[in-house]
Amino acid sequence: MVLACGARSSDDISDFGTSGLIKMPNARMAPDSTLRATIAIDEVANLYNITFQALPKIQATFRYAIFNPNNVRGSRDGLRDRSYEVKAELFAGTDLLPQVAIGARDILGTGAWEGEYFVASKAWGDFDVTLGIGWGRLGSRSGFSNPLGRISSDFDNRPGSTGDTGSVGGELGGKSRGKSFFRGDAAVFGGLAHRFAKIPLTLIAEYESDQYDREVSLGTLDSPSAWNFGLAWEPWTGVSLRASWLRGDTLGLTLSSQATTNVRGVKKAVKRSVPDDLNEATGLPDGYNPNSWYDQMLFGAEQSGLLLKEGSLERGGRKVSMVIENRQYNLTADAVSQAALLGEYLMPQGVSSIDILLEEDGLNGPTINYTLQRKTPNVDSTYKPAAGDAVTILAPRELFEPTNTTDYGFPSLAFGLDLAAKVQLMDPDDPFRKQVYAKLSGRLQLSDHWNVWMRYEQNLYNDFSTARVSDSRLAKVRTDVNRYLVEGESGIEQLYIEYRKSLSPTVHSRFYTGLLELMYGGVGGELLYSPYKRRWALGVSMNAVKQRGFKRNFEFRDYETITAHVSAYYALPIYDIDMAVHVGRYLAEDRGYTFEARRTFDSGFSLGGFFTRTNVSAEDFGEGSFDKGLFFRIPFDGFLPGNTRASYSTILRPLERDGGRRLEGFSGSLWFARRAVRFDALDRNRDRILAR
Repeated sequence: MVLACGARSSDDISDFGTSGLIKMPNARMAPDSTLRATIAIDEVANLYNITFQALPKIQATFRYAIFNPNNVRGSRDGLRDRSYEVKAELFAGTDLLPQVAIGARDILGTGAWEGEYFVASKAWGDFDVTLGIGWGRLGSRSGFSNPLGRISSDFDNRPGSTGDTGSVGGELGGKSRGKSFFRGDAAVFGGLAHRFAKIPLTLIAEYESDQYDREVSLGTLDSPSAWNFGLAWEPWTGVSLRASWLRGDTLGLTLSSQATTNVRGVKKAVKRSVPDDLNEATGLPDGYNPNSWYDQMLFGAEQSGLLLKEGSLERGGRKVSMVIENRQYNLTADAVSQAALLGEYLMPQGVSSIDILLEEDGLNGPTINYTLQRKTPNVDSTYKPAAGDAVTILAPRELFEPTNTTDYGFPSLAFGLDLAAKVQLMDPDDPFRKQVYAKLSGRLQLSDHWNVWMRYEQNLYNDFSTARVSDSRLAKVRTDVNRYLVEGESGIEQLYIEYRKSLSPTVHSRFYTGLLELMYGGVGGELLYSPYKRRWALGVSMNAVKQRGFKRNFEFRDYETITAHVSAYYALPIYDIDMAVHVGRYLAEDRGYTFEARRTFDSGFSLGGFFTRTNVSAEDFGEGSFDKGLFFRIPFDGFLPGNTRASYSTILRPLERDGGRRLEGFSGSLWFARRAVRFDALDRNRDRILAR
């Protein structure tokens, strides 16, 4: 048999969510920005994984494991474990050399899955061969002396153990296992994957270096074999189902689904509805002046999902300035493009350019200067100017002495009613708790800068529980959250008044008071200093709050406090990564800092992680040792036929604790909320702004 080199490499998915064989990892990486969910059913443990290709060469996984899910007779294992895994590519591979990666499992957990590995994978035709060396659990079968011991004797012995609590991760879990990485005995693992050319099947065989000493000692397993075999089927692109024969005596099932999150959606056609009072002679509704460029633009903007607030035609008639707010487009560049397209058709003949002054939730955004092409809207024209020739992004500014303004009839009241859900994932007692409720939301807009926000929730189904008792020694600033979800399953979520205003082109503010969130009401504010065209910003926020009653009405409990933070932000010039550091005082009156990093794509999808360290000890904090978690934002624009800015955002924590907690959405949020109108986000999408 002749095998061709340089064939397409495999990205099969392991039970642990990472690219791999069955239980063992390989050196492969998923396409950049791939988000993957994996469920693996096994007698040893059911695994629920969320894996993200955070960077082209870095893959990260958050995992929840239910050990001994079938309650094997005689087994003493009842652990519910949360852990993280990171894998990094060291070498991409060539026609002659393999792809090489390094990784670590359970880097911040209890150590129940602790293990590190160095692995290489090489493709020959339809075959993908993997060979690696592992430590920890991955070095327990037929182990040999650590080859790294030749560098330093510190690598010869591995501290801690893989017992129920796993002291390598701290007695309360959550601490780094750095002192045990790549230490102790090592062992070899490997495998082979064959991807059939004409059918969506992959046959996998692997030799596993995990001897399952922990599960044998707890009575779940007896003498597990080192060999695993699997057959994976991909019925649809991005969906995989695998049946595996594990350890010589167990059937395992694995389901995985993945999607690429960085795909910028195509421009969608604007769907216009014809008003009932449209005047056939003018093409405008009654009351609009057909001889006014502003009235024509106003009607076009309303039909396009834009708010035209003010406008000005400069003396000499060469330039028009307009204040525009995007209410509908997922990508701000598309909103600007629609305004520019309307300008191509509707601007007076003498006008050669327009300034589009962006406004976002009462705050000023950049000014987009667009040079009218006039030929571009003609479908027969082949002229397509370069973005740099037609689009210039300028600093934010106010429109002083506008010649035209739109009266939106403030105050205006709007309501929305829809179904929604709350979930608690990967809780130690139950992996999936949930509530389904009807959500009534309202907005009373008093002006461009003043708003009253309201949200009431009516329970429809709820299986949250207050059975789990917190071991935190701090004030119960968050661990009582389930009492709100149970005793206040229906109630007022929010009712507050907010003022937003840009104090200058570089300083933006928000102030608010009322029932701010599920657990707290009070008063507070935030200031953001964000210089034009700079990748950094500074902010400060302060809140004086009091804890609400459990029934989510207008009652309050005794606990009250003041939180305050100073924040620094930076947008990396690569990979669309935003970072922030918040330093200050938290709800439990502890002091410390929070570091967070998010990667946000032009599709609107955003994923990030954070951790907080304060002056609270691990013993006082309780299980988990310190606060940490993941942030998700999933836009709906890719799922719906029209343009929409609607999205679903959530924070996923391994555990609800009291240390290092801030108000949700009211502390250091302006920087991230303004990302859509930042210079770097608009500059990257100049091509979308052109009116085509």
